[in-house]
Formats: sequence, structure tokens, C-alpha cells
Amino acid sequence: MPSVLLSLVTWNSADTIEACLQSVLAQSYAGFEVWVVDNDSQDDTRARVAALAATDARLHLHALPTNTGFCGGHNYALDRTLHELVLLVNPDVEMAPDYLARAIAAIHQHARIGTVCGLLLQSREPDPRIDSAGMVARPDGRFGLRLHGQRLSQAGPLTTTDVDGADGALPLFRRQFIDDLRVEGEFFDSRFFAHKEDWDIAWRGRLYGWRTVLEPGCRALHPRQFLPANLQLRRRLSGAIKADAVKNQWLLLLKNTTPRQAPGLLLRALPRQLAIVAYSLLAERASLRAVRYLWQHWRAVLATRRVVQQRASRGWAPAPAAAAAAPLLSICVPTYHRPEMLARALRSVGPLPPEVELVVSDNSTANDFGGQVTAHVLAAQPATQWRYYRNPPGGTSATNWVACVERARGEYLLMLHDDDYLRPGGLAAMLRVLHRVRGQQHAVLFGVDVVDARRQLVQQQTPAREQYLAPATAVEFLLSNSSLVRIPGMVVSRAAYESTGGPDPTQLTTDDTDLWLRVFAQTGVYRVPLTTCAYTVHEGADTTGVFNEQTIELLLRIFQKAGALEVLPAARLHKARGHFFAQFVLAGAYRSLRLHDPTAAHRILRLLELPELRRQGLPLRWQPVHLLLRLLLRLRWTPPQPRSLAWLTPTS
Repeated sequence: MPSVLLSLVTWNSADTIEACLQSVLAQSYAGFEVWVVDNDSQDDTRARVAALAATDARLHLHALPTNTGFCGGHNYALDRTLHELVLLVNPDVEMAPDYLARAIAAIHQHARIGTVCGLLLQSREPDPRIDSAGMVARPDGRFGLRLHGQRLSQAGPLTTTDVDGADGALPLFRRQFIDDLRVEGEFFDSRFFAHKEDWDIAWRGRLYGWRTVLEPGCRALHPRQFLPANLQLRRRLSGAIKADAVKNQWLLLLKNTTPRQAPGLLLRALPRQLAIVAYSLLAERASLRAVRYLWQHWRAVLATRRVVQQRASRGWAPAPAAAAAAPLLSICVPTYHRPEMLARALRSVGPLPPEVELVVSDNSTANDFGGQVTAHVLAAQPATQWRYYRNPPGGTSATNWVACVERARGEYLLMLHDDDYLRPGGLAAMLRVLHRVRGQQHAVLFGVDVVDARRQLVQQQTPAREQYLAPATAVEFLLSNSSLVRIPGMVVSRAAYESTGGPDPTQLTTDDTDLWLRVFAQTGVYRVPLTTCAYTVHEGADTTGVFNEQTIELLLRIFQKAGALEVLPAARLHKARGHFFAQFVLAGAYRSLRLHDPTAAHRILRLLELPELRRQGLPLRWQPVHLLLRLLLRLRWTPPQPRSLAWLTPTS
């Protein structure tokens, strides 16, 4: 029995969501689960879904903090699941009990069928009007709803037949179809937000050689509320919606029109599009935003076109279905306005083995250089093995980490920040170890080379031998040495992320230490004497601004959590805390002196005078280091760069 996901995206859908979900949960086909992805509804949609979810374990609510549109909401579910089949369900649809069973039977009639759609009706009358029976492609690059508005009796006998596309209200997709249509990691083009995205899928599916089948035995109620061609309705819409409708039509034409189609199709499309521009100038100025959007993003649109056209040239040749299986390792690359470093990090990965996926999560807001770099560097990599996401404004490095974890599908996850990179052979070494410890170890710590901005080696930080540290020992090591774990050297299982709650964004720049505490306390850590990556220390790194009172408060909170976990006896935890804060503060002052910033070094050393740290006292082995740094500061000398920073590392 194939596994099936039913994906619903809601936004202020309280009026219809209960009836919709009741019809969903009443399906005769067993073996499905339901994800409701709510786009920050302001009514009580979430409360209604949550109440139903409490009565049925198949139903799961995922509440998003912002409105990501139809495209973003469904992409959220598609990117985090691996079900063989996916049924998209509009929240204003009510399905007949056998809809899903009939659609599944139809999609299995032929391997080339990527989509099945049903007969959607506008009312429960004895002879209702048809909302849609699939879609039909028009010669000017638009799509229309088949049989829309006709009485059921007027349509005549309806039989199973191929159609040009499926309306987005209730299509069943094959997972292989979804993965084959991904462009730069996305199934739905998030730029469409919520209009004509089903046209885009239908067009791409036809280009790639997939079939869409209408199964009229699949029936559902769908009272259509939005028809953009109706000018009376259109005038009541917001400017953003109208601009999207124009922009998305141009995106469709620019991305999907093949060189062979171009002369005839554009000849038919051009008069209408010129009329739309004229109408916008005279009566709908808001729609002119579409022109500005394309002017600003034409490079990204052309990059997408190249990917689509290259794939279309192969015809129906999708990757094997096995490609949808969960990878062993997800390499997650958080990035923020550092395209040159991002390119270096992505190139360092090398050819992607089949068991590895790459997820780029971009917090950049000022430009789309990160997306362009990703598409260029990864152009030769298998399209099903990498995905790029551009996050909404307002995110931090902590929220980006959470986003990476949610999007990754691997059994293990590696965080490779854009300013770090893998060493030659590093990925292969990781995979060999993961195969060996799979199912036994959940936190694997590899060695790293600490390098400067010029890629010059500053320090080698590699375990002396392969060993497993039990939870108490692992926590003591972690909380005695503020630099024990360099993030690109740590591989953590998905199971550990899920069982410990994953990164805590409220910990801000200390979220890594906070997470490692919870993971180590639960699973311990397995240290491997193999250097797999490089960790870059430079002025632009997040860590350069962490030597302040806020960070001290956040770190003290971590020690409070460690005490509550009771993994480590109080006396050992107290001793570890003394070493941790001494190393943290003195290392920060040393770094500032190396950067010729005595003012910052003095400010950082004064952190030891904070009440919590003063009461702790400075451990004996750190007192000479403290005196030396104060002397260097008084003399305004820049300390030399030693071959090793082992003197700044406590012996645990």
C-alpha cells in the first residue's frame, strides 16, 4: 500500500476548514497522513485544526510565522516528507469518501502518469455546474478550466482521459513527478506565491513528457470564488494580487516557452500582454509592479529558464523513484550576503554521492546573489539532490539553523556555514564513518583545521584517538572548553535533533553550545581523529561579536540547564564552569589584541569582573594567562601568532 500525504495550506480558512478536514478524514483509503500548513492565519483556523488533530493522530498542524502563500506552504510540506503520493487539498474543498482511492487507482495505471485530477463541482444540486474537469492549454500560453460553468448534464458522458493539466485545488501527484519538476530545489516556484502556479506545473509537466489524467469518478465540491478574468471581481482585489497575476503570466512565458514554440506562441500572446500593460497604465497602476519585479530579477528568471529548458530537452526521463529515499547525510549551508564564501563552501563539497543532499538556506535580503551563485556552482549536480531557499526578512543565524533542520531530509545533518568548507576527501571520510556507526552513534565529532581569512592554518583541532564519551564525560568536556566543538566538524542524527528539540533561537549566538549540551547529555559523543573540514576565523564571522555581557548571560543560562539535567555532579560542573568562562574571556581578549584593538581587549577582560564570574573565581592555571594579557595590554604589544593555541585549551 503506497504511503500518501494530504497537504493543506490554510490562511484565514476558519469558515471552511472543518468541513474540508471532516471529508478528508472520512476517506475510504487507509494509510495516509494529513499536514495542515497554516500561513499565519489571523482568525481561529489554527484552533479549529488543533481541535480536530487532538481526535485523530493522522492530522498534524504546522503553524508558520508568516504568510508564505500557496506555493510556500505546500513546498514546506513537500520538502519535509517522502510519501510516494501527495494529494493537495484546498481548504474550501469537500471530497467524496472514495476520491482518494479512485485517484490512486488511476495514477497506477501507467508509470508516466504524474498527476490525476478529479471532477470538481460547484454545488450539491442534482444537476450542479462544473467547476473544473482538469485544465486545457490555450495557444497564447494561458490555461483554462475544462468544462467550467457547464451543467453536469450538458457535459455528456465523462470518461477517464488525458488532459493538459490539473487545477491546483485537488490534484494527486506522484513523488517522482514532484522531484523531477523541482527547479533549484523547489517544486512550486515560490515567486508565484498563490496565482497560476498550477499553470506552471502543468506546462512543465507537459514539457518533461509526463501525463495528467482526469478521473471523473473522483468527485468533490469546490465553490470557485476567484476568477481573475472577471473585471468586476478583479477591481475588488488588492494591488498585490493583481500585480502577481500579471507577473506570474510573464514568468510562465519566459521560463517555459521552448525555442520551437516561441514564434507562434509569442505572436499570439504578445497582443494580450501589451493590452495588459496599457490597461495597467490607464486603470491599474499597481500591476506595473510586475514590470519592476522582472527588471530587478531578470538574471534569476533566465537562470531558471536554462534549467527548465535543459531538462525539457530530455523529454520523459525522470530519475529513478529510489532517488526519493531519505539520504544518509544532509549538508546544510546557512548563508548571509557572502556569495564569494558561499561559492567556496559549495565547491568544496565536490560531486554529490547519491546518499547526500545539499540544502542552501539564504538569509540575504539586499540581493539575490546567493541564489545566483548556488545555481551556477551546483548546475552540474543532480537536480534532485540540492535545494536553495531564500528566507523572509528578519531572520537570524539561529532561526536559519532551525530552518535548515526542518528542510533537511537526511538521517544525519552537517551544518557547513558559508564561511567554512570541506577539506579534500572530507565528505568521503565522513560517509565511511557514518556507515560504520549508523544506528549506534547520534553525535559524531570530526577534526577541523582552524584557518584565517587567507586560508592559512591557525590551529589543528583533531581528537588524538577514536573514542566514545559517555554523557557525563561528554558534557564535562563541552562545559570545560568553550571551543571544543567547531560546528562544521559535528554531525548529528535527525533522531537526536528531534528528541532534544533542536536549536533554540532564544539562545541567539550561543545556540550551538546549548544544543550540544542537550545532545551530549542524551547520547554522548563519538570523537573521530579525522580532519574533514576547515573552520574560518575572520572579522566577519558571527563569533567576533560575542564577547559581551549578553553572551555571558546566555552562557550562564546554559550552565543552569546543565545543572537541571543532573548529568554531571555539582562539584564537577562548578569546576568546568570556571575553566569555560576563563577560556572564553581570555581567548576573546587575545583575539582583540591580535586585531590591534586594545580597547576591545580591555572591555572583554572586564567581563571577569561581572558578579557571577567574580564569585566563581579564576582557576589557577588561567591566572598566568590573565596576567600576561594584562601586561600586553598595558604595553600595547600585539601578541605573536603561535603555531598552536593549545595553551588556550584546558586539559580535561
